[in-house]
Amino acid sequence: MYIENEEVSRKEATEIFAVFFKKVLIARDKEEGINVFLENRSEIDIILLDINLPNSTGIELLEEIRKVDWDIPILIVAAFTEVESLLKSIKYNITNYIVKPMQLNTTLKIISQLMEVKEQKRELARKDNELKQFISILDSYNIICELDLEFNITSANDAFLSNSGYELNEVIGKNISDKSMLCSHETQGMKIQDSLLRGNTWVGLSKKVSKEGNFYYTHSTILPIYHNNGKIKKFIEFATLISKYENEILALKKHILILKSENFKAYQELKKENQSNIELVGNLQQEVNLSKSLQKELDANVVNNQKLLMEIYNLRKQNSVLLEKLYVQEKRFEEFQSAVIGRR
Repeated sequence: MYIENEEVSRKEATEIFAVFFKKVLIARDKEEGINVFLENRSEIDIILLDINLPNSTGIELLEEIRKVDWDIPILIVAAFTEVESLLKSIKYNITNYIVKPMQLNTTLKIISQLMEVKEQKRELARKDNELKQFISILDSYNIICELDLEFNITSANDAFLSNSGYELNEVIGKNISDKSMLCSHETQGMKIQDSLLRGNTWVGLSKKVSKEGNFYYTHSTILPIYHNNGKIKKFIEFATLISKYENEILALKKHILILKSENFKAYQELKKENQSNIELVGNLQQEVNLSKSLQKELDANVVNNQKLLMEIYNLRKQNSVLLEKLYVQEKRFEEFQSAVIGRR
């Protein structure tokens, strides 16, 4: 947002700003400036304000903007002679100032640096928000406690207190290797602590003791947290409760054994049924073979019968010829006999 009452300067600068910025908002005086700011506040990244507005209202506009937003970057454009106005503007958290006549190259460089810083802050805020969300998720699903360099508990979350049975004031200052809280071999515990002090992360199963003396088991990760100078600041333990899964695991194992037993029985029955099917297939195959043999015999008999029928047909045909010949002979004989008798 650029606020300048001198038209020529405003027009020239706006044309150049439009090349570098997606959107340039302009105003000519205090009233227009505050209206434009309020209407477009969410879109404005930086404000360039000429302190020498009509009726000396530049400081008043600055004051009005700061009532609404104390942190938005504001660059003041002022002449060397406007020392009093510059001094007044300082208390309104101005980001920087530009001396008149305004050099656009210098102005753009300053704006670019400010935008980089603002973008870095945005990125930092985004990462900080992601970190808070991540920590919130971890806190919801994990048993968490913080330890000092002597491995004394300095803080603990609700999940830690709920599973241990202690109140927060009862665990603060307790050493994590205290036998009333941790059931582990002393030598092993010292080795773990030495490894952590050397900057290593420890991951493993941990057997803990509640206030009532009951054991509960966790899968724990203990890691060092560092200062900016690289020295270890503290340790944090993230642990997942695994005790509640033990009964489920035993029940699952029992269920698996039952399933294996049932599967074995089913396999035996299937094996018997398969053997029976094999025998049935064998019997069917024998019947099929017998049927094929009978079919062959039947086919042979049919062929033989056809041959016999053909022979009978031929014999009947021959018999018919012979009967015809016999009829002819008989007729001749009758004729001969009649002739003989006539002669007598």
